[in-house]
Amino acid sequence: MAELIHRVAYEVVPMHRLPLPLGIRDPECMITPMAWAKRRLRRRVPWLLPPQKPRECCFYHSIDWRRAAEVAVRLVRQAQAAGLQGVRIDDYVDEHVEAEKLADPEEDAVVVLLIGEAAGILLHDPGFPAPYMDGRHRVAAQLDQGVAETVVQRFEVLDPETGLPVVD
Repeated sequence: MAELIHRVAYEVVPMHRLPLPLGIRDPECMITPMAWAKRRLRRRVPWLLPPQKPRECCFYHSIDWRRAAEVAVRLVRQAQAAGLQGVRIDDYVDEHVEAEKLADPEEDAVVVLLIGEAAGILLHDPGFPAPYMDGRHRVAAQLDQGVAETVVQRFEVLDPETGLPVVD
């Protein structure tokens, strides 16, 4: 039997469907009890609390995630509508992100969310003890800023003969 291969798949997900990003130990602005309480509320009833604006307390909060996530979602949807998948979406984003005229931190955030394996928000399979492989801080900052939806990555296993995703 031929060895299975994988590719990165991108999915636009409403923030309320993402697991709460537990296990964050720093920076301080991410772990205060009030920050966790507000995150839980924003996840369930986002209209109840006004979103935070970007601030200089840490790298994650200094990015305007509302703008970065909006661009990331749009670029992924455009690439998928054009029939692109896997690393071809990375190439599409790389070619089109500059045209968005973002400030450097937000452009960097779009690139981090979308280009390359083990970047962005990478989720484990459901049932795995820790839901996030990577991206807890990014999710927390997006929740803090009231982002409605973002892009997550997951690995799809492909049948080497057909190139189609293997469904369990």
